[in-house]
Amino acid sequence: MIIFCVFSYASQVAVQKFDKNNNKIFELLADNVSAQGSVVIAFGNAVLLNHDLYILADKISYDTKNRVATIDGNIKIYKGGGLFAHAEHIVLNMDEKYEVIEPFYMQDSISGMWVSANKAQNLDKKYSFKNATISGCSIENPIWHIDATSGSYNSDKSALSLWNPKIYIGDVPVLYFPYLYLSTSNKRASGLLYPEFAASNTEGFVYMQPFYLALQDFWDMTFTPQIRTERGYGGNLEARFIDWEQDKFVFNTRFFHNNDRYYKKYNLRNRNVFGFEFLHSSRNPLEKYFGLKPLIDNGLYLDFLYMNDLDYVRFENINKIITDGTHMSRGNYYVQTENHYYGLNLKYFLNLNKINNNKTFQSLPNLQYHKYLNTLFFKNLLYSLDYEFKDTTREVGYGYVQNSLNIPIGLQLSLFKKYLSLGIWNDFYVSNLALTNSSMAYIPDLGKRSTRQFGNLVSSGYSIYLNTDLAKDYNKVFHTIQFELAFSAPYFQLSNGLFDAQMYDLTAKARNDYAPNDLDYYSINDELYSDIWNPLNITSSRIAARKMNIKLTQYFYGLGGKELFYWKLSQGLNFDDKVSIARVPMENKIGFSPLEGLDIYGSIFYSFYYNSLDEIAINAMYKHNYMVANLSYYIKRKFNDEGINKIIENSANYLKGGFSNDFGYFGLSASAGYDIKNNVLLDWDIGIFKNIRCFGIGLKFVNQRRPILTNDPGNPLEVLKNTYIKLELNFVPLTNTGLTYRITK
Repeated sequence: MIIFCVFSYASQVAVQKFDKNNNKIFELLADNVSAQGSVVIAFGNAVLLNHDLYILADKISYDTKNRVATIDGNIKIYKGGGLFAHAEHIVLNMDEKYEVIEPFYMQDSISGMWVSANKAQNLDKKYSFKNATISGCSIENPIWHIDATSGSYNSDKSALSLWNPKIYIGDVPVLYFPYLYLSTSNKRASGLLYPEFAASNTEGFVYMQPFYLALQDFWDMTFTPQIRTERGYGGNLEARFIDWEQDKFVFNTRFFHNNDRYYKKYNLRNRNVFGFEFLHSSRNPLEKYFGLKPLIDNGLYLDFLYMNDLDYVRFENINKIITDGTHMSRGNYYVQTENHYYGLNLKYFLNLNKINNNKTFQSLPNLQYHKYLNTLFFKNLLYSLDYEFKDTTREVGYGYVQNSLNIPIGLQLSLFKKYLSLGIWNDFYVSNLALTNSSMAYIPDLGKRSTRQFGNLVSSGYSIYLNTDLAKDYNKVFHTIQFELAFSAPYFQLSNGLFDAQMYDLTAKARNDYAPNDLDYYSINDELYSDIWNPLNITSSRIAARKMNIKLTQYFYGLGGKELFYWKLSQGLNFDDKVSIARVPMENKIGFSPLEGLDIYGSIFYSFYYNSLDEIAINAMYKHNYMVANLSYYIKRKFNDEGINKIIENSANYLKGGFSNDFGYFGLSASAGYDIKNNVLLDWDIGIFKNIRCFGIGLKFVNQRRPILTNDPGNPLEVLKNTYIKLELNFVPLTNTGLTYRITK
């Protein structure tokens, strides 16, 4: 039941309506009110309230019989707490939710987007108009605007549909579309997304057009067909799901067909580029899906990727950069309690730097049990237990199945009022290994006393740890220092077969004496082998070595816990190394912040054996207001000890820097890498940009090295010079887009 009231005398309240729950749903107010039959006329600061609309005007006439409101003069419509539309004349039909507005002006209160037209019609919150102007800038002389012949705006979905839109920067048209769908909210809605364009002297005109589909709340997907006129065509598909337990699933797949001319010109490895990936993670799936109680901590994680070419990742977008041809996929499921951990994990490795992936080790699957550290007999005596099962395989070359068990037992004590901690530990380790698919692997023959199919290792060793952890407050500076010294040595070891002590030296000699051919096969004693057995891949000879590790760590903190300076030093010593106990270089890591916004950090490796710096990596970054600058230097030396002279075999030496700042009138950005050893300028880019409140424009010149996969065994990964120019346009709040012209040599 609706209560309806009319007041014919001079009063602020002219008409009121209430629903059956006595909630006010309509009200007409003004300084002056009069009635002519069934028509109520309100003028002078007239106000009309209707559900979520609040309308101000000079004059409002309301026909109570036909439920039609005629609104005139300086009309302002408010919705959701903000100005929604502005007009001079509106006819509002309450029964049909229909209105005519002229002239029409509407603005979204959240994004600032506005639409202006001579006339608009509204039916059930959907406005239709012709010859409209749209922008996100100020109304007077907007920096950018869109002119459309017709269109509509859905106020519930904050969605704008335009026919024949032309995008202008000032008075200059820059883009044209036959149809454009724009959303001014962050709500999910199906439709075309903003495209990507590029032009290349090798790939031709590049066009990528995403289409977003979101029909239900628990899933959505994006399909992106693309065409490269001089290269081929393809498409990307990304699907996202969420189940009733709020766990997410992501599936991606991609396909691209290279035409015959492009395929032969660059001797590409793959005519068709394809792949897929799957991502998923879930915490406590036993409770969520199987109702297991009481709660046991468990989790599932999957990250799997298969691709047959580096271009699979590069085709994700136009300017995607990829330089690494390797990838590791992982799958892991675990169950743990307070004292125990059970895990199942799988690892799949891709190595596209080679012609094929058939010699790459795959870890499928691994099982692990771990007993967390606990007391034994009394509180200072501690122990833990770790068991692993590994199944490592590959198509060509040996694989293996391994069982290993490690049991550390130790005594942990505090000395000198807890200033010093002492740990004395015993480690018991046992491992058993069996080769699979070993017919093409070279394994040295140790005689009848040993087998070339199995290996066993049993060892025990002791470790002694001394460490301190001290801290002191110096008024405005807080200093912490940690020192640790660890000595370990074996006292028992028994090994045979593949782990025999002689096997390490014999297989190392074979790898040094024989080099693989172009097809990655070894010719040994007039026979071809796919691989040479390497026990160091499974377990290290370090088990039988007396070693000492020294670590020193210092931190200085300022006011508010700000890190001012840190220094980490570590040195490993091997007393059983016949050449030098300090063959492993000393590592120093240093970081400090001498000024606000300036961070400097780096690492230095120094070899006492070679009396030379082994590796240096220094990075500096400065941030202040809109300015960001960074500089990094890296040098790496590889030494060769021929027994008499210690010479540098090869080295890497390069410098890299970047800078970006908005100076107000314009902005600049640049970065470059320089190979000092080879006197070669590596990747570089330089750009100029200008950002205003509602618009941004930038021009960038980029030079990169782009690796491609080829069918040439001698050069499976060829690097092309990739140079392009990109014009970037940012239309606030709609999108940023750009046009790329690529010159690849």
